[in-house]
Amino acid sequence: MLLKLNDKLLHFLACLAITLTAGELCAVTAGVTKEAADWMYKKNCKVGSGWDWDWLDILADAAGIAVGSVLRRLVFDY
Repeated sequence: MLLKLNDKLLHFLACLAITLTAGELCAVTAGVTKEAADWMYKKNCKVGSGWDWDWLDILADAAGIAVGSVLRRLVFDY
């Protein structure tokens, strides 16, 4: 059975892992793309339906990127 993770924790861990392996730019791109996809599917791609992203997901992405960036520089020294 798969462990159910909170969506915010999943965003944090995904951006942390992407930052450690591919870099900050890739993690930002992945986080924004995922949130845009969530927004499009929730709104059924209706133009003008509002811009109600889950900003806490974006904050969790940013926290994962920040922690990953610090770890990357401390551990991998680049």
